[in-house]
Amino acid sequence: MFRFPKFFTNIGVDLGTANTIVYAEDKGYVVNEPSVIAYKNTSTLLCAGKEAKEMLGRTHRGIKVVRPLADGVIADFVAGEHLVKEFIRKAGIPKFLVNKIVIGVPTGITSVEKKAVIESAEAAGARKVFLVAEPMAAAIGVGLDVLGSGASMIVDIGGGTTDIAIINYGGIVVDNTLRIAGDEMNDAIIRHLKNVYHLRIGEKTAEDIKIEYGIVKADNSPATFCVKGIDHQQGLPRQVELTTDFFDEAFSDILEAIINAIISALDQLPPELAGDIIDCGIILTGGGALLNGLDEYIRERVNIPVSKPDNALYCVADGTKLILESFDKYKSVLLH
Repeated sequence: MFRFPKFFTNIGVDLGTANTIVYAEDKGYVVNEPSVIAYKNTSTLLCAGKEAKEMLGRTHRGIKVVRPLADGVIADFVAGEHLVKEFIRKAGIPKFLVNKIVIGVPTGITSVEKKAVIESAEAAGARKVFLVAEPMAAAIGVGLDVLGSGASMIVDIGGGTTDIAIINYGGIVVDNTLRIAGDEMNDAIIRHLKNVYHLRIGEKTAEDIKIEYGIVKADNSPATFCVKGIDHQQGLPRQVELTTDFFDEAFSDILEAIINAIISALDQLPPELAGDIIDCGIILTGGGALLNGLDEYIRERVNIPVSKPDNALYCVADGTKLILESFDKYKSVLLH
């Protein structure tokens, strides 16, 4: 039987504060890059993604580097639109061939923020734009039966938000969005180095330190590492040697906020679903889930099993992919 060739492409997007992942039907994952864009002379697009992130804190006045997303949503509409367009261009998909786009967004997104995301995707060429709550997409991406009666608990720690959700029957029974996540950890590293060690570092250095050395509750023999920056008092370059105990001090308030948000969500849990959460535990997803020791720390604090899937960073993107592949099955989970 003759079939007409498929011209249009459906796209799934995990539009994150720190990183954006784009899935294209028949192509797979075509973009996995930082959500950063750079302009020359304030308005001429220079680059986006990895190349733009390398410019953070290293450019002259003629180049402006922007992070268009804050707390998981588009804060700078013009730059956000350019970012989405540029990533779709990088994916090698002509604007006029984009069909459906499914985008993961935080559960606490406002109607104004929804409108900004939808308009950015439409400006990038999408004929139809659908939004899905990030923890719902993450749960689908992990392989959970979100349409069934059994309850699942997702804690999705991204760059701008920590999204906590208890899901069953295709809906979110309890949700709690905390606008504290990976970016706040970077800021905490910067603040702690400045306040305690009088050392000034940039955002990119802080993130590199977190990824390479970050750990929650280091064991009895913590590792040492060096940090280079500017002495805040003398204004001269300086290097300090730290142990991984540093992160317990720097992250203490952030970890406490995440624990309290998880406990608050569990406190709202209908008693009939408590057994499901005890049996299945909490599933950590998102880039923040990769912080060494975080799963064990949460497990000790809430006394519930905590697991971290191998695809933690890709869970939301995997969820948008599966929604596109079985759209009729999952259309009830999309936001309206």
